[in-house]
Amino acid sequence: MTVRSIPTLHGVAAPSASSTETKPGIEIERRVTEEPPYKVILHNDDFTPMEHVVAVLQKVIPRMSVKRAVDIMMEAHTKGKAVATKCHKELAELYQDGLNNEGLIASIEPD
Repeated sequence: MTVRSIPTLHGVAAPSASSTETKPGIEIERRVTEEPPYKVILHNDDFTPMEHVVAVLQKVIPRMSVKRAVDIMMEAHTKGKAVATKCHKELAELYQDGLNNEGLIASIEPD
């Protein structure tokens, strides 16, 4: 889901807003569009230490617990790949780049 805020002046809002939020002197429109979710997939490799994989997952994906990171790492290790998270495409690309830049192998695909 993408939320875009469009400030307007003098209380005149642009047409076709899905919701309007009023703040002192400024009206803000929020347009919410549904985007299909994407999966961020972690792929196994035979050379990256498991501890590094867990640390990188926690560093790149916000609010990733140690337990969840270990579960993802173990699934990728035993099954060849694991879904690290699901989110909108832009964020999935950001996570993919972050994981790849830290030496892991990650891809994205529509859910």
